[in-house]
Amino acid sequence: MSPLASQIVAVLESTPKQFSEIADAHLDLPWREFLQAWGEVRAADIVKRDGDGAYYIDAAEQE
Repeated sequence: MSPLASQIVAVLESTPKQFSEIADAHLDLPWREFLQAWGEVRAADIVKRDGDGAYYIDAAEQE
């Protein structure tokens, strides 16, 4: 997993975020680079969504 994807995972393990919040936190990066990292996170099949549609990762399930 790329460093950016790992960073996104760490954020989602600590607090649920809407996609726009995740993207807005990385506006300094090229869109393609962000989407590739987001694709890595999604492909890892560890992301869930809460009742409000926010993305999160249950860190307890990763251990």
